[in-house]
Amino acid sequence: MSNIDMVLDILRKAKRPLHVSDLLAQVKAQYGVALDRESLVSALVKKVHRNQGVLRTAPNTFEVK
Repeated sequence: MSNIDMVLDILRKAKRPLHVSDLLAQVKAQYGVALDRESLVSALVKKVHRNQGVLRTAPNTFEVK
């Protein structure tokens, strides 16, 4: 499972917007992987701009469509 797949899985299960800090903590707790904050935000923003099923609801806060 890729880093972005882990994050998208957490967002789908949450069924609500989550701040990147919450996403990082949950990935660490559930998968034991420490992700780079800037890389994660960059990947999520790219998905938002490409209309790939991710919405930005507030600064550094994302949800799955």
